[in-house]
Amino acid sequence: MEKILLVIYLANNDSQINVQTAKEIKAKFSEHVAEKRLLVIQSSTTSYPPLGNLKVGQWDKRKDIGYAAKQNVDYAYLLNFCANLSHYYLMLEDDVVCATNFVSIIQSYLHDTKLHWTTISFSTLGFIGKLYHNTDLTRLARFLLMFYRNMPGDHLLELFHKSRAQEILITFRPSLFQHVGRVSSFHNIEMEIKDSEFDEDFGDWGDIVSASCFTNIPIVLNYTPENVCPPGNEVFWGKDVTANSFFLIVFGNPIIAQKVLIYTGSAEYSKDILYGGLVEEGRLKVYLDEGQTCLIFRQIGKFKNGRFEFEDKQRNKEIECLRIQVTAPQKEWLRIRRINIWVKKY
Repeated sequence: MEKILLVIYLANNDSQINVQTAKEIKAKFSEHVAEKRLLVIQSSTTSYPPLGNLKVGQWDKRKDIGYAAKQNVDYAYLLNFCANLSHYYLMLEDDVVCATNFVSIIQSYLHDTKLHWTTISFSTLGFIGKLYHNTDLTRLARFLLMFYRNMPGDHLLELFHKSRAQEILITFRPSLFQHVGRVSSFHNIEMEIKDSEFDEDFGDWGDIVSASCFTNIPIVLNYTPENVCPPGNEVFWGKDVTANSFFLIVFGNPIIAQKVLIYTGSAEYSKDILYGGLVEEGRLKVYLDEGQTCLIFRQIGKFKNGRFEFEDKQRNKEIECLRIQVTAPQKEWLRIRRINIWVKKY
């Protein structure tokens, strides 16, 4: 966290609303505000240039172009404030979610890249996830103010990196940020804009193991246990979760599991986690009419905040099952998005 400074720009036209929002942010994140890791700023509307009398043709026939022009000025003022605060500037919006470990992923990419760049895009959507050098922030702010009345901001960002001799936008894949807002700031109507290349979990997915998965949790649509059964990379989704619910992995051959990661919920469905549960390892595999299971189970750990993480590289005991056992009923659905297992190599 010491490497990050978060700056929030309150762009509401009503200064009283901005003051109230600032108080709420301070109350909720007082520690970060006190340590100056979180700054909240606003500008007076009297400091804004004229936002009316814009030609529709220059804006691809968009409605409410005055708001879009204001957005260009909003970003310009934010960029100008952030100049000289850090080495890099990452542009985000208030209705996005982030991939796991997005900061370290960006740092690693910057360390390895040999490309000359002005802009790197870590999302395919509009302003979201655009990275700039600190030395370019004042230039970009001036650029947005110079042409704020001429076209939407996402077009201006594209023209900016081209003006800096970067013809093609460098886009990191998969996207590290997802837009989750549903109400347009411009039209006040519900709309859904998603980044199809967003990947919440990025990194090592563990070893490939032969396994079958079973559950007594009612399945939602086609989000079956096979979707997430190792090495599955999709999701399981179930409902009507009780204290007797379970999700069982039965291995084709005995394994020695030295590391296990199980993540429930998701950035977009943050409430669909496992609220009370533990993980058990099993031995003595048997075949039943309704599937497979093990006769003996032993607890190896509990879920915390919807996640289970276990690692012991000294383990030598073989197991044939791994079971997620729910310990308390919940009204929320259960979404299992990741089950990764690392096994000892013989």
